[in-house]
Amino acid sequence: MENTDRTAAEEPEEAEEFTPFRPFTRNSLFNIERRIAEEAAAKAAEEAAAESDDEDEPTPEEIKPNPKLMIGRKLPLTLEDYFLPEHVGKPLEDIDEFYQNKKTFVVIGKDKMIFRFSATNGFFLLSPFNPVRRAAMYILTHPIFSLMVILTIIVNCIFMTFTETPGGDITEYVFTGIYTVESLVKMTARGFVLQPFTYLRDPWNWLDFGVIAIAYMTTFIPQLGNLSALRTFRVLRALKTVAVVPGLKTIVGALLEAVIRLRDVGILTSFMLSIFALIGMQLYQGILRNKCLRNITEALGPNVTDMEWGNFTSDTNNYAPGDIMCGNASSAGKCPDGFTCIERIGINPNFGYTSFDNFGWAMLCAFRLMTQDYWENLYMLIIRAAGLYQALYFMLVILLGSFYLVNLILAIVAMSYSDQQKADKSDAEDEKLEKEFAEENLRAAPGLAELAQTFRFHAPVFPNKIEHMMEEIEDAMHELTKSPSMQSNTSGPPFSPDSKTEDGVDRISVQSEKNGADPHHLSVASPTASFSLPGSPYVRRRRKPSKISLKIAKQLRNQAEKQPLVHLESLNLPYADDSNAVTPCSDDIHLCALPSKFSILARHASLRRALEESSRRNSNTSQTSRSSHPRLSPHSPTDKMSMLMEAFEKRSKANNQLMPDACMDKLDETGYDINKRSKGSLCRTPRASNVDPKDVMVLRELIDHVETASRGNRALSASVFSVEKEPFKDKLHRLLCSWDTPAWFKQIQSWVGFIILDAFVDLFITLCILANTGFMAADMHGLTPEAIHTLETGNRVFSYIFATEAFFKIIALGLIQYMKDGWNIFDFFIVSLSFAEMLLEGVKGLSVLRTFRLLRVFKLAKSWQTLNMLIGIVARTIGALGNLTFVLGIVIFIFAVMGQQLFSGNYTEHYKDNLPRWNFKDFLHSFMIVFRVLCGEWIESMWNCIQAASYVCIPFFLLTYIIGNLVVLNLFLALLISSFGTENLAGDAGEDEAEPTNKLAEAFNRFSRFGNWVKVHMIVLVKRTRERKRPLPISMDTNGKNGALLDGSVIVNGNVCELTLEENGHVTPTTKQPERTGDIVDGMLTEPSTRTQSRASVRSTMSDTESTISEDSETKSLKKVDATGEPETNPADVIETEEPDPCLCNICRTKIPCCMPLEHSRFGQVWFAGRKKAFALVQHKYFETFIIVMILASSLALACEDIYLDDRPMLKRVLSYMDEVFTVVFFLEMILKWYAFGFKYYFTDAWCWLDFIIVSVSLIMLAANIFDIGDAASLKAMRTLRALRPLRAVSRWEGMKVVVNSLVKAIPSIFNVMLVCLVFWLIFGIVGVQFFAGKFFKCVDENNTRIAASVVKNKSDCLNHPNNYTWENSAINFDNVLNAYLALLQVATYKGWTDIIQNAVDSPTKVDIQPDNEINSMMYLFFVLFIILGSFFTLNLFIGVIIDNFNRQKKKAGGSLEMLMTEDQKKYYKAMKRMAAKSPIKAVPRPDWFPGNVLFDLTTTQKFDIFIMVIILLNMLTMTMEHHEQSKEFTAALFWVNLVFIIIFTAECVIKLIGLRQFYFKIPWNVFDFVVVISSILALALDDYLEDLPISPTLLRVVRVFRVGRVLRLVKSAKGIRTLLFSLAVSLPALFNIGLLLFLVIFIYAIFGMNFFKDVKLIGGLDDVFNFQTLMQSMITLFQMCTSAGWDGVLKGIMNEDDCEKLPKNNCGSYGLAVLYLVTYLVISFLVVVNMYIAVILENFSQATEDVQQGLTPDDFDMFYEVWEKFDPDATQYISLDQLSDFVDFLDEPLKLPKPNYFLLVKLDIPIYEGDRLYCRDILDALTKNFLGTADTGDIPEDAKKDLKKKIEYEVVSSTLQRQKEHYAAKIIQKAYRNYRNAHGGFNGDSGDIKLDPPAYNEIIVEIPMDEENASDTKNASEHKKVESIEMQNVDSNIGSRGNEEDSRPCHTIVEVDLKPDSDVVA
Repeated sequence: MENTDRTAAEEPEEAEEFTPFRPFTRNSLFNIERRIAEEAAAKAAEEAAAESDDEDEPTPEEIKPNPKLMIGRKLPLTLEDYFLPEHVGKPLEDIDEFYQNKKTFVVIGKDKMIFRFSATNGFFLLSPFNPVRRAAMYILTHPIFSLMVILTIIVNCIFMTFTETPGGDITEYVFTGIYTVESLVKMTARGFVLQPFTYLRDPWNWLDFGVIAIAYMTTFIPQLGNLSALRTFRVLRALKTVAVVPGLKTIVGALLEAVIRLRDVGILTSFMLSIFALIGMQLYQGILRNKCLRNITEALGPNVTDMEWGNFTSDTNNYAPGDIMCGNASSAGKCPDGFTCIERIGINPNFGYTSFDNFGWAMLCAFRLMTQDYWENLYMLIIRAAGLYQALYFMLVILLGSFYLVNLILAIVAMSYSDQQKADKSDAEDEKLEKEFAEENLRAAPGLAELAQTFRFHAPVFPNKIEHMMEEIEDAMHELTKSPSMQSNTSGPPFSPDSKTEDGVDRISVQSEKNGADPHHLSVASPTASFSLPGSPYVRRRRKPSKISLKIAKQLRNQAEKQPLVHLESLNLPYADDSNAVTPCSDDIHLCALPSKFSILARHASLRRALEESSRRNSNTSQTSRSSHPRLSPHSPTDKMSMLMEAFEKRSKANNQLMPDACMDKLDETGYDINKRSKGSLCRTPRASNVDPKDVMVLRELIDHVETASRGNRALSASVFSVEKEPFKDKLHRLLCSWDTPAWFKQIQSWVGFIILDAFVDLFITLCILANTGFMAADMHGLTPEAIHTLETGNRVFSYIFATEAFFKIIALGLIQYMKDGWNIFDFFIVSLSFAEMLLEGVKGLSVLRTFRLLRVFKLAKSWQTLNMLIGIVARTIGALGNLTFVLGIVIFIFAVMGQQLFSGNYTEHYKDNLPRWNFKDFLHSFMIVFRVLCGEWIESMWNCIQAASYVCIPFFLLTYIIGNLVVLNLFLALLISSFGTENLAGDAGEDEAEPTNKLAEAFNRFSRFGNWVKVHMIVLVKRTRERKRPLPISMDTNGKNGALLDGSVIVNGNVCELTLEENGHVTPTTKQPERTGDIVDGMLTEPSTRTQSRASVRSTMSDTESTISEDSETKSLKKVDATGEPETNPADVIETEEPDPCLCNICRTKIPCCMPLEHSRFGQVWFAGRKKAFALVQHKYFETFIIVMILASSLALACEDIYLDDRPMLKRVLSYMDEVFTVVFFLEMILKWYAFGFKYYFTDAWCWLDFIIVSVSLIMLAANIFDIGDAASLKAMRTLRALRPLRAVSRWEGMKVVVNSLVKAIPSIFNVMLVCLVFWLIFGIVGVQFFAGKFFKCVDENNTRIAASVVKNKSDCLNHPNNYTWENSAINFDNVLNAYLALLQVATYKGWTDIIQNAVDSPTKVDIQPDNEINSMMYLFFVLFIILGSFFTLNLFIGVIIDNFNRQKKKAGGSLEMLMTEDQKKYYKAMKRMAAKSPIKAVPRPDWFPGNVLFDLTTTQKFDIFIMVIILLNMLTMTMEHHEQSKEFTAALFWVNLVFIIIFTAECVIKLIGLRQFYFKIPWNVFDFVVVISSILALALDDYLEDLPISPTLLRVVRVFRVGRVLRLVKSAKGIRTLLFSLAVSLPALFNIGLLLFLVIFIYAIFGMNFFKDVKLIGGLDDVFNFQTLMQSMITLFQMCTSAGWDGVLKGIMNEDDCEKLPKNNCGSYGLAVLYLVTYLVISFLVVVNMYIAVILENFSQATEDVQQGLTPDDFDMFYEVWEKFDPDATQYISLDQLSDFVDFLDEPLKLPKPNYFLLVKLDIPIYEGDRLYCRDILDALTKNFLGTADTGDIPEDAKKDLKKKIEYEVVSSTLQRQKEHYAAKIIQKAYRNYRNAHGGFNGDSGDIKLDPPAYNEIIVEIPMDEENASDTKNASEHKKVESIEMQNVDSNIGSRGNEEDSRPCHTIVEVDLKPDSDVVA
């Protein structure tokens, strides 16, 4: 083989160049079949060999398909060079190695897309060589074909949106025809279904095939009905083409990934929902049919027959108006007078679709609660029907079901998005590396290309002379342009073994060989240790000179224009300013262009490091380091070039008459200066091993240098660089702005620039922006003409100001420089628009341009960090958001078209002219309905749809909701969350750079500097008058090195400095004369200064008592010093002290000498002793408990002050006395704390401030009561502040305190986000005012129904109408910006938004015109846009901010311990923490007597558990069959089935009681089961008496379903669901704390609500159950609003100021107070607390998933201890050594060590305790380390380990490894002893054959007494460390007795063995 290779290389004339693309011929097919046959034979041979040979041979690694060569991918860059035009659309042999032995081939389209086909016959007829099939393939792979298909789909989709299809059925037939042709082409090209890569093997084609089949079926079989809707699925194909766009690919990938991952959540959700549905069925079956019925006795008299009763109840005219729900429970809803509540008559609410009457409707209700859609309606109905306490059911479903499950879906979508992003990122990086790889190989080539061109140009002039050189140039080029794919592809012919170097990379070195014929002939030689190029794995074949490829030369030329010649960063270049530097020679260049697989990695790692570390070196050093390594040999092709050039030059001199001038010029152009190149001394290269990273130059500088040089001297610079192509922008700049301006203009520019670029001008412009925004926001309905004129004038003035600013900036900076800043372009755009708007003022419809002015608000981002960051986030996500919005559009489009096709006919048929607002009659309405579903509101539209089109609507709406809302919209959130994560990192890094650009800060800084300047001058003036006095430090820091003296000087780092004032207003300290410093400072300072002197500047105010000195960045900043001279403390550093602070602060002691004696006097000592006692009392836990009890009692007292208080005078009096008592108690507590802690400590704690404010309010109230001025309104308002009292409990409750603290830390960022939201919304608000101000007025009759526009045209018609109509405004409107904000809040929370949208769409074009239905339907789009930007985006920013804050807190809390660990150590540390949390439980002892032990064994098996679980699930199944009004037979059947279940459960209970005895009650589940069984039996026995049981026993049985959790552990595949449940379990404590906080917020707001709104008239969302009259009712009303549900109705009720009476009792609401109350409540509860809930769930879920991916979860530790119980029934925590092997084999994965595990256990080195016991946690620790693979845990602090391991009672005597060493030693000693006995004749002759196996490490060794002689030796030896005595049994016990005198000696010997870990064993 070797010889053939060589000959091939030596015969260049015959062979062609190798290419990866070979045409697919019959020969190719034959070869594939041959390979398949060979592979099958080899497999058979292997199997036969495997049967005969028992040894396991490693199986060869399976080859996988190359992901870069998959179908639908573009051809990789590395292969593109070899792809020729003649290959397009032709069958080629498969380029992926994986398919070498498979019958496939590829066709590559014109757009380089890969298509793979089966090489078998299509339809059994068409072979791959059939011309018809080949033509079909050519068509299929042509880009135009797919483009046409896509266009057809798009056109078809557009046609689908029409209500009446243009052209009727003909268009349908046309489309069907096109699709049929498409699928026929595909089938012909691919084959049908049997083989891989055929038509139906692609899921996308199933869709097409189905659609076409349906089209034909509906055409030919009309009775099938309308299946046209299914055709709309064709629109899904748009997603297929979407996958080509990179950004969209991520989104669609994430969507598909999310849908797959949602499987587990889907199962869990269905499970949870079915449980909630079952509970609901048991509780509320039939209860929603309750009706308020007219009193029948009044209507029909006392005696009524059944028939009369039936007719009476079924007549809806007898029901109370408004269909009021009522109940007979005490707290349920009541009927109006004259009506009685009758249960279970009539139909259910909402057309009968809302009920718990059977399992289906109950599931729908549960799903509705989970998705929180209009759930307030269901909540109100149930509570009105069954009483207030039913709210508990809703709390359970909302908190567990809704918040948890929905957010789990979010968590999963977010995770799949981030995973997808990571995958895409790594793909992009791979591609980038590949590109670099390809480029590096072409780096040195451009010069060669030009040279080749030159030679080619002159070949006709002297062909014989040049021909040989041509060939060699081609060779050199070939060397350089080799593609990495050729190097990496291994499918070519094999190499000779000696052509490999030691790293396995094939190398071919090009070097000079003296040839007889031609001294300059170059040939390919065998590898030497030279600087060489990796060769191609394909056999190199030299080309014939006649076949020179012009194409490659052209490509190289292009490459040369685009690319610099070398990667500058990897070159060893001189510095740009180094005059003696040598230009890099080709070897340097080649050093980087070396296409080895390591070059890229090396460049990325070491050179980047080198660049960072590089420091400027002396140019001489650089010169010497360069010249000190002489060049070895010219091996690289570029050097080869230089030699060629020399030869060429010599010859051309000889043949000068032949060489034309043009040729010489051409040579000069290429830049190879022959004279220079030939002098070796100039161009020296360091050896590869001697490259000094410090020689790497500063990249930027060199590029600049080259650019400037290149303008003057292109040819010169081209020798090293190929200058990049000039960008268009720079070209424009050069043409337009590079001319010289006259000096006078430059002078003007500098003056204008000085003014316009000043910070104060920036401040002025910012103020103008704010004022302009104010002017625009001042626009409102009903302004006077003067006001309108003022606003317009103002707006004009601002436009002129901004225009002037832009004009002057352009003058100052020049147009191009001005346009380089994004903000300037933004300004210019807005200024232009403002002028355009002024010019087109009269044109109708262009007032919209005015809204663009609003964008000026965003200019604030320049100086407002948060706005800037958020705009940054928006900008960065806009690409992905654009893609997502596109996907959202496709999803909405698909569902809208489907809905329209499916339901439009039904709507018009069923509703006729009374169509509901939300319908499917045309595309716009379908779009809006689907959009509404995406916003989370599906149930109401679905009810209307079911009415029209029956139950088909349910799956349609659910599918739309699940895909659109739960998946696509959650991606929005995922995107934002991921942007937040990256933004923070970017933000932190960029903060220092962003600092100088903030001119606003600079302007404010000037003011403060001016203030400081004035202050300092005043101080210096005052000090100078007192300078005669001796200076004393008045303020010192803790180490006494810094402070201020009375003479105005300061002490910095132990040196006295004077303050000098610089011109710019800065104050700098300068050191005073040393002789003065010496005496004074040394005397003053308590310790010598150790810190080196550094520059320092005093930036903060210097005052009498205070100075803060901050050093420059070179040293750490000093600690702040406060006014008392004490260092400021960080609250986190405060440690609880045992006694209070001293009475007098330091300043009193230093300033007022007379205070000191007072402190030491008798009184002072008694006072301090009293303070110590008070301190101890205040710190005592009983004192805290007492205060908490008082707080709770006072909160309860507040709760009693409801609407009924005036009717209970006694209670009122008691409450007023109690209030006084509480006030006194809290006042005394405050005084005591002042006495104990001192004022300073008390008032530096935020919680104490809260106490102080609340106590002060109470005291003022008390004073007001005493002096009888309690009726003042301000005092009444203050009185309500007592509602804050419960907040005091927070600081005393650890869990809540943590939550509140983290919330408080988040407040700044939350506040910032709120401001940004307000800015965003302000723009929409102002636009809304311009669109809708004054247009929500309408004419209504007395029932508040709007009159048709045909009856009443306008306001005057309305007011003059004989029917007394009224002209009134909607309560929520856009009349001014504040009202607009409220309206937008309702739209953003989707509450009451349908009414607002309805008003907007009906609004007329002019004011005072009667609105009409949908005359302004384009306004739908305004709200769609607002919802996408204002709700999806800005409201989700809250979640982003909170999660982000959460993660930062966590990082801080993780603390320094975890920061210092490696990843492996962190994993191990976490595992250790988990271990510490668990310990073995004592197993239940097995009874000894007969039936007991059998039953015990039965109940403890897994099979028994599974059996019981199956019975529980069956029981659940029978429960789902129950329904309202079921037949008697069905009820009886269910009764008997139920009885069977009761018997089985009772039997289980009895068996367990017998088997487990008293231990039965130790397991909580068993106690629960027992209660269920007893209650079931009682219910059965006392059936008639237990009608009124509070909870039905069947309900308890539902709860048993949760036992499924136990069974899940047995199911290996349920890992995902276990993860979900585990993350819930982990989240519970945090969720409990957040739940408590939510409860506290609701409680406080309920008390506020009772104080403000208890007398309000019950209208809107308020009724007799939902109101603010009592605490319970208030809390129930507020609970529904914490999810923002129904707040619009409540707002309507409490802001009602018109429809009410002021006297006798004021029952009016208050607009301002209502808005303030509800909006603050919504922000706190809905946007903050509930989002914290989400943050916790997301965090814990990702944590749990991480744990599962890393391996060890708490669940695994539980399983470990479950197995442990069986081996250690008494829970001693120890097992014996001989049990170890069985124990680890018995464990479950991942801790299991299957047998044989002897050597593994030895390796784990588990400690052995006395009595050969092993400790459980040691075993678990070893197994954990083994699993995590972390042998090194060195950095984990010992104390951390100690905490985690429990104290051990026994002493360690050995370990498994130690034992093994001992036994090994024993074996050697026995052998030596045996040999010794043999040598001395102690054994018979055959004794040498005896083999003694070493004892296992777990055999116990017993001490044997020693004789005295040996004992004394041992005593000496035992003093040495690590020497153990090992007893040796006498070997001859197995052998016949010996006859010599040794028999009388003892039969054992003690041998000392030194057992140092790696020592040789010495006997």
